[in-house]
Amino acid sequence: MSLSWKLDTPTIGLAMLSAAEVPNFLAGLLPSLMTINRFAAGEEDRIALRRGEVFGSILSVGIGVGATVASGSWWPLAGTLIVLGILLFLYESGIQNPSPTAKAIDDQ
Repeated sequence: MSLSWKLDTPTIGLAMLSAAEVPNFLAGLLPSLMTINRFAAGEEDRIALRRGEVFGSILSVGIGVGATVASGSWWPLAGTLIVLGILLFLYESGIQNPSPTAKAIDDQ
């Protein structure tokens, strides 16, 4: 099978569907971006958050690869990776730069 950069209606649909699954996988494994930013995370928590990022990324890329194989085009995987990159950037920003008033969640 040969993959191309063809862009037709079914490919656009598969690209949109696979990219839209990224936030769903991450939301299933991680707290919201607001929660991550509002609560200070200890080292154990940061490890758990990054584990969620890794497994959410694996699932997301799997969907992107599946949609790419089904469409014969690279666009679904490209769209998935773009959305994944943006969301991982946002999650990492929250993990590394919590709100100045953030407290540990068990310290409330």
